[in-house]
Amino acid sequence: MAIPITFKQRRIIGEIRNLDIQKDNKVDWIVWWYCGIYKNPIAESQPKALIAFREIHPDGLSDQINLRRVQLTALGQMRVGTIWKNGMCRAEAIYDDAVFHVDFTQGRWKFKSFSDAAEHNESPPFPLNIHLLRYTKDKNWLIEFPLPTGGRLIVPCIEFFSRCYGRSQEIKRVLATYPWHGVKEAEESRLYAPLNEAEEAGKMKVKLRRRMVNGDVVFLAHAKYDPFAEHAAKSIYAQIETQYAPESNMPAFIKAGPWFQGEALIKAKGIWFEDGKSFLALQIVGCSDPDGVSIFRDRENTNKTGPLKEGAETGTAWNGAPARILKKLPEIIDLTGDEEPDHRAATVEVKDPDFEILGKPRVIVDVRKEHADSTSGRPDDGGTPDWPLGIDLV
Repeated sequence: MAIPITFKQRRIIGEIRNLDIQKDNKVDWIVWWYCGIYKNPIAESQPKALIAFREIHPDGLSDQINLRRVQLTALGQMRVGTIWKNGMCRAEAIYDDAVFHVDFTQGRWKFKSFSDAAEHNESPPFPLNIHLLRYTKDKNWLIEFPLPTGGRLIVPCIEFFSRCYGRSQEIKRVLATYPWHGVKEAEESRLYAPLNEAEEAGKMKVKLRRRMVNGDVVFLAHAKYDPFAEHAAKSIYAQIETQYAPESNMPAFIKAGPWFQGEALIKAKGIWFEDGKSFLALQIVGCSDPDGVSIFRDRENTNKTGPLKEGAETGTAWNGAPARILKKLPEIIDLTGDEEPDHRAATVEVKDPDFEILGKPRVIVDVRKEHADSTSGRPDDGGTPDWPLGIDLV
C-alpha cells in the first residue's frame, strides 16, 4: 500500500554521485531515516552509515524500505529528505522550518528511542503516522528537548552528530574511527597539531590539522578544554566499538547529545505534531555557539604570518598537505565506496549545505606568527586525478 506524499519537492541540479546507491535505482528514492553506523572491515578508516530510502511513485511513497550503506562522510550531502535517482541528487522535500530555544544543560534533555519507550511502557518519541519507520520498535536514539510552549523538539542522534559536532565531515570520520587521544598525545592526534608554545590561563588555543576546516575550531576547542565536551567526543568511538560484533549484521546505535551546556538555539527543518506544539527535526540547519572565552585559532598550514625569519626555508609550508585541485572540476564528482582514500592523489573539497550560526557567534582570534618558518611556495595541483576520488567534505 502506498504512503501518501505530504510534502512538496524542490528540484536540485546534482553534482555529486554516490556509487553506493547507484545500482537498481531506476526511480526516485528519498532519504528517509538514518539507521545506525557500521565499522568498515574493508576500509577501516571509512566507517559506514546505514540509510533507509523509500521509492517515490506517482501514487505515493513505497511502503517498503531500501537499505544502503554509505560513507559516514557522505551524510553531509545525503540529508534526510534529499531525493536521488541513479545515484544523483535530483530534488529535496520541502519541510517546515523553525528556530527553537532549548537548554543543553545535562539533565534538561534526554535520550529516547521507540525500542526503549516500548520496553519501559512510555510514550513513543513521536507518532509514527507523521513519519512512518520500518520498525515500530526502532532502536535509533533521539534527543528530546522540552520546549517553553509545553511541546517537545525531537532530534535524531545521528543527525545531531553529523551537523553539530564541528563543521567538517572529517571530524565525524575521525571520531567514529579512532579511540580518543585528545591533545595529550598531539603528535599522534588527527585533529590537533602541536601548539609548540605554552598554554595560558584563560585562553583556549587550538592548532588545527590540515584536514580540519576553520569552522571546526569551536567544537575542537571545547573538546580540548572542557571535560563535558571531551566526554561527548570520546563516547562516539567507544559506543561503536562496544556494539561492534563482526558476526552480526546490526549497526551501532549511538547516543550523540549536546557537547556543551547552557541555553542554545537550534534551527531545524521537519514536521510539526501534537497540534503544532512539538517538532520532529529531520534536518538541523543551524545552531548557536557556546558562550566562553575567545578561541585562538592556528593552523598547521597557516598563511597568516609575518616576514620570513632569518635562515628559514622557502616553499615548504605545504609539505605533506593533501593536494588541492586548482583546475576546473568534473561535472559529476563520485564519492568513493569500500576503499581507503589514496592520500597521494589530489583531493576535491565538496561543500556541504550551509550551516547557520545562530545568536552571538563565538569570538575567534586567528593567530598570526611574527615571523614565518617557511613560505608556501607554489602548491602542487596533484596532477590530473583519476575518478572516482577520495573526497574531503567540508
